[in-house]
Order: sequence, then structure tokens, then C-alpha cells
Amino acid sequence: MNSKRSFIKYFLGGLIGFPLLKGVRAEYKPRVVVIGGGFGGGSCLRYLDSFSDKLDLILVEKNRNYYTCPFSNYVLGGFRDINKNKYNYENLKKRGINIINKKVLFIDSEKKKILLEDTSLSYDWLVLSPGISFKWDVIEGFNKHQATKFPIGWSGGKDILKIFEKVQSLSSGSKVVIVPPDYPYRCPPAPYERASMIAYFLKMRKINAKILILDCKDDFTKSKLFFKAWEKLYPDMIEWIPRSKGGKVASIQPKENQIILESGQKINAEIVNIIPEQKASDLIRNSGLINGDWCTINPKTFELKGNKNIHVIGDSIDAGDMPKSAFSANSQGKACAENLINIIFEKKLSNPVFLNTCYSLAAEEYGFAISSWYRVSSVDDRIVSLGSKSSPLKWDMVVGKREADESYQWYTSVTDEIFGD
Repeated sequence: MNSKRSFIKYFLGGLIGFPLLKGVRAEYKPRVVVIGGGFGGGSCLRYLDSFSDKLDLILVEKNRNYYTCPFSNYVLGGFRDINKNKYNYENLKKRGINIINKKVLFIDSEKKKILLEDTSLSYDWLVLSPGISFKWDVIEGFNKHQATKFPIGWSGGKDILKIFEKVQSLSSGSKVVIVPPDYPYRCPPAPYERASMIAYFLKMRKINAKILILDCKDDFTKSKLFFKAWEKLYPDMIEWIPRSKGGKVASIQPKENQIILESGQKINAEIVNIIPEQKASDLIRNSGLINGDWCTINPKTFELKGNKNIHVIGDSIDAGDMPKSAFSANSQGKACAENLINIIFEKKLSNPVFLNTCYSLAAEEYGFAISSWYRVSSVDDRIVSLGSKSSPLKWDMVVGKREADESYQWYTSVTDEIFGD
């Protein structure tokens, strides 16, 4: 028998090889630390929890309350209270998971240590799901400090309320400018759903305002579905200006609430919502774990390239054909948990398949969706698409109502899975 290994009984049946960590007792529980308690990290924890009698599970999440990015746009529509998007981690505590509500300052991958605000934490395996960070100064005049005046509303939390306050102050003749980022970014259709939700709020209150979407792209996810909805619901209210027609923003004059396009055209607006271009979490880069914008991972195990025992899921990774979404992060979290268990308990790795369904609302009771399936490529180097299915382009209020209802069903199911009993 290998002197470095011992055998323990595993509750799913049989005796399996269990690796002893150097310098610890046979009964030692491997410590798995998850950083980030959202759709990726929370889903991963829920599945790891099935093995909690064999693992020491810790969640590090700086926020005691978690506000979901999905459904945050609905707050702008005026039909959803932000507190309905608010969750906490009390049920995770009841399941025996240790919750640490502190900010992570640095990850020392060589020593397997996490530096927190006032202490440090060791790990055997680390799962990172910290979301995204922003690229500042891509648009001249817009930086991190300007985000106070021009809230982004892209990372959950109450930032969306700051935008809603501005929307509530609009009157007929007002102008709203939304500036989506270039790919890749979190939730590709969300800027266009945001325009729809603002238009819905204004229409319900009979406020005749103009919403301009100034885009650096010449197409966007579900564009035809949005165009059909806007044509029916908000004629002449929402205008999308692609890059090819001069939509790319060059700079902003914050004092004047003025956008300047590459063509030199100047546009003043009561509301300017710039969504910056994005990259992996600053924590990952500042810890020296990556050099580029996104994390390169093993698509089967989500292990970070060049960093053994560190796995990354969610918006910070290059997920191949998979978009950055809550649904994607949930799917990745489950696959990561399964193969992390297989690694720890020396079982055969599974070949994961993934699903993403992206719901969008154009009105409170009119939605549409795209569902896509994915697998790991034949050479195990990336996640590739197996195809997709979209809502019909034909305008149909019955189908739209059904899709809206299904979006709520998905949201209820996934949040209960992560935060429920």
C-alpha cells in the first residue's frame, strides 16, 4: 500500500482511495474554500454540500446580503421591488457551511493562503467565482470616479436604485442614453432589456421620452426579437444606433451630461448609462493568477491554467462559446463541483455538458428566450456549442406571456436551490 494514502469509507458505498494531505491526520477533512456566493459559487457550494461530512466547506463572501443581477432591470420597469432580489446565507450556515463575510485582499497560490482584511485563511482546494471587474478609461472622460454620477447598475446591489431614481424624475421630452460595452461582457442582452424596461415604465406613466442605445457593435444577442418587441410596444421611443451608423461613443463631458460620438456628434441627455467593457475580477489579476483579461481554465474541471488546486467558474472565465450569464454560472458550478469531488476522492472525471437559457423581458408580461447546449470539445480545450433554440420571431402575446412566466419559474428555482433550505 502506498504510504502516502489511506482508505476511508465513503457514504455512497464502497472503499475508495482518499489522498492524505501532507502532514495531517488520516481523519483530516480537505478544506474547500469558495470565494463568491452568487450563481456560480453558490451552486458549486450546494453540490459540494452533498459531501459535507467529508469536506470542510467555507464560503468567503464580502456581502452579508446578495442582490441578484438577474431581474435587477425589472426594478427599472417599476414592477419589481429590489428586496425581492435580496438573499442571505443563513440557510448555508444551517447546513454547516462556514460563512466568512470579509473582503479578500490577495490569494497566495504557492502557500495556499487567502489574505483577508484582518486575518488569513488556508485552503486545500479553492473555487473562485468573484464576478467581473470593469475596464476604466476606455471612453475618454469616463472613469471609476464618474460612476458615482453615472451609476452602472451591473453588479447587483442597490446601484440599480440610483438609476431608477433618475428614471422616475424624467418628463416628456427627456432623453436617455444607454452605452453597451463590446463583447465579451456579463449578460449580453441586458443593455437592450434595460432600454425596454425604462420604456415600459415611461409608457405606463404616459411620459413621451426618447431612449438612444449608442452601440460599439453592429449586432447584439436577440436583436431581431427586441426589434419586433420595440416595433409593437414602443414605436419611435427606442432607437438603436450601431457602430456602422455612428453609434460608437468616443468621450463624455460629465458636467454637461453630454456624449460625443466618434463622428463628432454631441448628444445631451438627462440620463447617461455607460456600461464599461469588462474583464476578470481584479482579485484574480492582482493576485498574479492571470495576465490577460480572462481566466483560461480546463473546461472539464475548471482548474485555472498554471495554478493547481484553484478552480474558476462564472463570469471571470473564458468559457468558449458559453456566454457570461447567471444560468451559465449555475451550470458551470454544478459541473465544477462534480469533478472537484472526483479529483479529491480519486474517481474518474466526468465529461460535463452545459445548458444556458437566456430570458429577457420587453414588458412586464412579454418575454423571449434563447436556450443553448454545450459540451467540452473533442480535444478537451474549450467549451463548444451544440446548438440553440430561440423564441419565435412572430409577435405572439400568448407565447410572450408564457416566456415571461418561465423566466420567473427559473429564477425561483435557481435561487431556492442556492439560498433555500
